[in-house]
Amino acid sequence: MNTMIETATAAVTLGSMGLNAWHHVGWPVALKLLSRRAQAAPAPIAGDDLPAMTVVMPAYNEAAHIAAKLRNLAALDYPADRLEVLVVCDGCTDATAALARAVLAEPGCSGLRGRVVEHGRNRGKLAVMNGTIAMVTTEIVVLTDVSAMLPADALRRAAAHFADPALGAVGGTYLLARPGSAGEARYWQYQRAVKQGEAALGAPLGLHGAFYAIRRAAWQPLREDTINDDFILPLEIFGRGWRVAYDTSIAALELECADAAQEARRRRRIAAGNAQQIARLSWLLHPRFGGVALAFASGKALRVAAPFLIGTGLLGSVLLAAESPEFALLAALQIAGLLGAAAGGLLGAGAPRVLAVARYAVAGHLASARGVLGYLAGGHRTPWRRAIAS
Repeated sequence: MNTMIETATAAVTLGSMGLNAWHHVGWPVALKLLSRRAQAAPAPIAGDDLPAMTVVMPAYNEAAHIAAKLRNLAALDYPADRLEVLVVCDGCTDATAALARAVLAEPGCSGLRGRVVEHGRNRGKLAVMNGTIAMVTTEIVVLTDVSAMLPADALRRAAAHFADPALGAVGGTYLLARPGSAGEARYWQYQRAVKQGEAALGAPLGLHGAFYAIRRAAWQPLREDTINDDFILPLEIFGRGWRVAYDTSIAALELECADAAQEARRRRRIAAGNAQQIARLSWLLHPRFGGVALAFASGKALRVAAPFLIGTGLLGSVLLAAESPEFALLAALQIAGLLGAAAGGLLGAGAPRVLAVARYAVAGHLASARGVLGYLAGGHRTPWRRAIAS
């Protein structure tokens, strides 16, 4: 191989592997250290001097979970005269609306001021959110997934954050009732740690869609082709000068267990959303945003690039293997990792934990590559489906 070409190939290969190592290892370690600086969440407000809240739940074919969700909301410790719930059915083709009305008529839900709004045509989640929030008059808007159950003090804890007039949004953490795999459980454990570290730097990069609350005055409509609203909405609020908080004491419990096909769709959607976020929130990379800019570059931007950095690192290592024992070793290690992931896939539920995690990671990167390429090709403009939180 020509020396100049070899040198350039080595530089690109090592650069790709270095960026990938920073994203997957260095940055998480840095965030873990930073999370120790996170401020303790305020105690939930004990009295009745609480802001009025409206829970907005866009719903598309949620018959499996709508009854449990409304009963969960009825059991929350919050004054009934300060809380309203809107179930907004977006062209549902199942019994979501009928079930919601039946549950709201139950004696146990008699204290819940709930209303079901039906749209005959499936317009998309963002159209529903924008139209509904525009009509809300309460100080606080709560957004929550139908399949996520909330702790009894969730709204009181959120209200305590809004006692700070500079706060624009607050989100809770996210737990899976039944992880689909060891890899999925590990992934969400990692995501929670990431959010804590990001919050310590100035603001979490997005909030979990299972539960977050925004100040109505801080809200502006999102573009209706937005993919990951729970990421872009809180950061646009942050960009307008409001503070955004992350409270691990508010733990939303996700009931839905994703199968392999749902998980792949979710990861492709998140990846497409990540690519969209880089384009629409590129202003976050400005140095004036300090730690948030660093987090956006190290976490979100490199996550979009990660599948391609991995591919570049592997290809470069293989090309240089014949010329360098060091690159031959790097190539062998990467190939061994891929073979381990393949073995984890073949063994399925019986795979050792390390192989299951490797399989989940590789499958995730493949789904991410598809999602990013699909976004760049314009293939993301479709009506929303039910999906577990992002």
